[in-house]
Amino acid sequence: MARSRNNALEFSSAGSIILKKGSSHESVSSTSFGAIQFLTDATISSVTASNVENADELHISFGAGTIIYGEFTALTLGGSTGTVALHKV
Repeated sequence: MARSRNNALEFSSAGSIILKKGSSHESVSSTSFGAIQFLTDATISSVTASNVENADELHISFGAGTIIYGEFTALTLGGSTGTVALHKV
């Protein structure tokens, strides 16, 4: 069977970016990542995704522990608090 990054979900080998609302790193762009992992409750105010239908519907709050998979290239946190890990592909 063919082995691909999508089948293996090798996010950890490509690295991650931690975004925290209220810090200098509360948004990212021009970076490809395959998963958004919510480390604390957080709100997305802006997201760019190439293969997620209705990505505009993601501009809501998510609880800690939620993971969203897709092909993302930009994300900005909204609200007053929140921390997410963006797993690169």
